Amino acid sequence: MTKLPPTVQQPRIRARITNNWVDYPHNDLSNAARLFRERVNKAIVNDERTDRIFLDMIACVTMIAFSLEGYVNFIGAKLLDGEPDEWANFEWASVRDKIKTIRKLTGIQIDWSKRPYSTTTELSDLRNMLAHPKAQKAEPREWIAEGTDSEFKKVLRKYEPAWVKAITPSFIDKAHTDVEAIWKILLAAAKIKEFEAWSGGSQGIELIDILSAYEEK
Repeated sequence: MTKLPPTVQQPRIRARITNNWVDYPHNDLSNAARLFRERVNKAIVNDERTDRIFLDMIACVTMIAFSLEGYVNFIGAKLLDGEPDEWANFEWASVRDKIKTIRKLTGIQIDWSKRPYSTTTELSDLRNMLAHPKAQKAEPREWIAEGTDSEFKKVLRKYEPAWVKAITPSFIDKAHTDVEAIWKILLAAAKIKEFEAWSGGSQGIELIDILSAYEEK
């Protein structure tokens, strides 16, 4: 039987509570993306079940896409601080349009045809498909072929829709690398130190006076 700890007695007090804490979700999203990427790479090395690996790849791609949006929203919020109308327009724009706004505000040069920015289109398309999924029809629907019954069944088993084909370990590596590169570029362009984007702050309890004797807690 587990022994319970002794009762702790505490007095009632009046205190000044401070909670100057800020949470930036992009940190958790990027950590999740990094974790899933590591899991995918480890699973491939260990030759684990392909269906399990693919589910982790879906989660990884989603977290990478969310990280990008979190990064861009953080930069936009800093640059548009005190401009509520501009922020309202920014907040509802696509990730690509948000990056365009940041480009105008900072003057950075962006080539959408080259990495890391070219990857954002592929990533956004996958993100939108996963966020707003629709039925995916097989193409072509019917055709004439010659072969054995086993060969035909193998062909049908290997069918994959376009979005499934797009989620690969190599794409995950490229997307994660490019999103992190964009993050560093945007931080530098906005003149924001990396540690300023970390979640954190200060919390404290400052005693003012003791109100009563000890109470059981």
